[in-house]
Amino acid sequence: MSIQSNTSTLILADKLIDGKGGSAIEDAGVLLFGPIIKAIGTRSDFDGLANDKVTVLKFTGKTIMPGMVDTHTHHTGFGDGRSGDDLVELPNEVLVLQAAKNARAALYSGVTSARENGAKDYTTFKLRQAIQEGITEGPRLVLCGPPISTIGGHLGYFGGEVTGQTEARAMVRRHVKEGADYIKITATGGTTKTSFPWLSSLNVDELTAITDEAHKFGKLTATHCLSTQGIINSLDANVDMIIHCIFNNPDGSSDFRKDVAERIGEQGAYINPTLHVLKSRIWALLKTQESRTLTPQEKLDLDDRKRFYDIRLEHCHKLIEMGLKIVTGSDSSWGDYKLGNTPYETEALVDAGFSPMEGIVSVTSEAANSIGIGEKVGIIEAGKEADIIIVDGDPSKDIKALWNVENVFKSGRELDRGSESSRDRSRQYPPPPLP
Repeated sequence: MSIQSNTSTLILADKLIDGKGGSAIEDAGVLLFGPIIKAIGTRSDFDGLANDKVTVLKFTGKTIMPGMVDTHTHHTGFGDGRSGDDLVELPNEVLVLQAAKNARAALYSGVTSARENGAKDYTTFKLRQAIQEGITEGPRLVLCGPPISTIGGHLGYFGGEVTGQTEARAMVRRHVKEGADYIKITATGGTTKTSFPWLSSLNVDELTAITDEAHKFGKLTATHCLSTQGIINSLDANVDMIIHCIFNNPDGSSDFRKDVAERIGEQGAYINPTLHVLKSRIWALLKTQESRTLTPQEKLDLDDRKRFYDIRLEHCHKLIEMGLKIVTGSDSSWGDYKLGNTPYETEALVDAGFSPMEGIVSVTSEAANSIGIGEKVGIIEAGKEADIIIVDGDPSKDIKALWNVENVFKSGRELDRGSESSRDRSRQYPPPPLP
């Protein structure tokens, strides 16, 4: 391998996972030139390269891999059980500060890129500006602004309510004007108090107006879908990603529709299942149960969520078996799920049927491709941005090793992440098993 020596960093480790899904490279090295990956190979490929212009970093027993890419975040959330209806009551200044706190937690956990899935007004645009100005640290952000919804629809309180095709197109144009990277749409209700979770919201003609206008500007689209009809309407409108992808009937009953799933595959849409956000609520209720007796409503909620989580895993398993394009997107910080805990979603996908290596792909290259940044990040390859993490162990054998992130490089710069104890404060742990 012919490499020109210059001011560079050479990272050496026992293994390298490039994010493409193939076997790990043993006894590996990656050469960084400033913010860019210059070359990858085995340790012997870089023999004799160490000199006063090349800094060599050796990580024994560790794995080099791409920084994680989380396709579904809510940076202004708290992950402490409060709803979006509560968040919208807070001043924008408070939300921006909370977003900065979450951004650091995510980045320090190894998430070097994230797609934000909707916040009040354009608060996360201020976060991105602060990151770019070096005021705070955070992942590369792909932003949408307030999700576009029907009046009273899910997340409509954030500022994106529309009625009719004209208002729908106007809202897309406004988002693009403000600097949106993609367009998020709520095709069904959700946790918003005034919405109807299992019913479609925006009409197909409104959805189509949004996607048509977005695609005209070269922007990807994603729809929040908690019902089968919402998925069908989204496919009719040619969306690029189905979020949640829940096969529920208008009465809330679950019924996997293979024909609809096949259509998702035929149209090439990505799926972001968001499994762990449901389990995080289960964990929160179980922890509450440790300190006091649950109310009858809480007990019912716990039983319903356990049952529904099993259904979601089963449906996700079927989607995986069908070979559909499924990516990691945590949906944190939302509900009881805090940012900085993205590996739980990848673990859930492995529980649903992915191999550990497929799980890695779902949170690296496929995730990056799904949100339109695959040309820059998501794989370790010459010419890509040097967003890299060093993991203790081998996550291609045990996906839980994604928790063992020891070093994070963003654009070739190794981050000072503080003490291990301070970083650990961001991690959520499951409740202890029942005796």
